[in-house]
Amino acid sequence: MSNLLGFTENEAVNKKMENTIREISRQPNVWKSIYDKVLMRKNEIESFMEKIDKNTRIIFTGAGSSGFVGDSLAPTVRKELGYHHIESIHTTDIVANPTQYLVKDAKTLLISFGRSGDSPESVAAIEIAEKNIKNVFHIIITCNSQGKLASFNNERTINFVFDEAGDKGFAMTSSVTGMMLAAYSILNIAKDVSGDVARIAAYAEELISNKYSIIFDSYKNGVERLVVLGGGNLLGAAKESALKLLELTAGKIISRYDTPMGFRHGPKAMLTPKTTILYFVSNNEYTQKYDLDMLKELSQAIKYNLIAVSDKYDADIEKYADVYLFNSTMETLDEAFTPYVSLVIAQLYALFASIQLNCTPDNPFPSGEVNKVVQGVSIYKS
Repeated sequence: MSNLLGFTENEAVNKKMENTIREISRQPNVWKSIYDKVLMRKNEIESFMEKIDKNTRIIFTGAGSSGFVGDSLAPTVRKELGYHHIESIHTTDIVANPTQYLVKDAKTLLISFGRSGDSPESVAAIEIAEKNIKNVFHIIITCNSQGKLASFNNERTINFVFDEAGDKGFAMTSSVTGMMLAAYSILNIAKDVSGDVARIAAYAEELISNKYSIIFDSYKNGVERLVVLGGGNLLGAAKESALKLLELTAGKIISRYDTPMGFRHGPKAMLTPKTTILYFVSNNEYTQKYDLDMLKELSQAIKYNLIAVSDKYDADIEKYADVYLFNSTMETLDEAFTPYVSLVIAQLYALFASIQLNCTPDNPFPSGEVNKVVQGVSIYKS
């Protein structure tokens, strides 16, 4: 997909946003490619997963955006696939406090995510798990065939490299959604989810081609804060979305995330007229009742910009939101697939905010205050 979101090639290059635009826009194709590659290894995956029983402790791990991939996956994998012990623990926590997070005698499957595969904590977390857990298996998912994670292998490991999701831009975009889809497809290998992949790809394609201007226009000059709200598996997407804006605007807009119900308990105090709220509405009928209550409450408070996202149209949501984005196909997505387009919307919003604030999206920190691959981390022997 070569959609430059209304910008010319020269504009994209001159504003140093060419890579970020292309990497956001290509995601529907990346998702299809990744799912096809997973299916090609179906027999190998099924053979590996036979070693993982329902009592195996499964840990999703990664740093930063890669950690938020696991945060988005854990709730629905626990609910849908019947694994009893599923957690998302970031590599930054495992490395700094291994004895608080790893259980020596618990059979464990560590699922590691890494765009570059070279983050010091990503490599160290695997080494620490090998040292501190008697019976540990690994699924490694990375977007760089030349990275250190891609080279790790033993008889208890299955390794997946998706170079097509590797981002040249500073912020992780297609790598986040691509690794998320890969992990879900691998763990759910017995089920054909090609229809789900096609639906989210079509939804995203329509959004990127026809609605990007609505998302761009939802950015209001002078906004100083962004709050992203989402419950369940959408909380992981909210965490990643808040980080995306912080990164692409080089910290010029302060962002935070929360669950809708949790936001009432103190954090709501941060709301000002210069705040934008990006609200990811659940498609779970029970959970959505709480979402609608919160949307109503927010709409009656001080005036700020409320952007709501859902996977199908709902008149009540439209009534409360200043900007409402929904799936025009009217097909309800499986709950596990709701974070993908929400993340695309957040990426587009962050991109346009970055441009409006005269940042350079492909490298928001030209002086090197923050690095694409974290540097300067000392790893100590545990």
